[in-house]
Amino acid sequence: MYELLKISTLIVAGWLAGAESGSWSCVHPVIAKLDPDNQILFQKGLLKTFGRIMPVLMPLNFMLVILLASFTEDKTSMIFYLRLIAVILLATMIFTTVVFNVPVNIQTGKWNDEYNEKWKKKRKIWQIFQGYRSIILFIVFVVLVVAQIRY
Repeated sequence: MYELLKISTLIVAGWLAGAESGSWSCVHPVIAKLDPDNQILFQKGLLKTFGRIMPVLMPLNFMLVILLASFTEDKTSMIFYLRLIAVILLATMIFTTVVFNVPVNIQTGKWNDEYNEKWKKKRKIWQIFQGYRSIILFIVFVVLVVAQIRY
């Protein structure tokens, strides 16, 4: 059962790291080059895909990593500390997602006003925290892989 937990955690963490970093580094730069109306239209479309799966997979990832850390037998081992680092990083990522990204996502889904400077500023803040989320998810994946293969 413990092996299944380790494998499942790596799969979910890897998928999230890839999806979020790909979105941040490859998809959103293309969206930013579109005219404002098409940017919002594209972002609304992404909410229908990412917006449905990420609220499930991000907390699942967090819970799997917590379980993995809690089932680590030697609480003084490097494996435990690496997994604990992953838990802490994911907690900060979820916090910033809820505080900064989710409110903008909700507004994006309902957006039907003119594109303005206020909106542009909100999207810029969203992009910064999307980058933070992507980097943290990548680091968490690497930390989990290192804990798995190195120790």
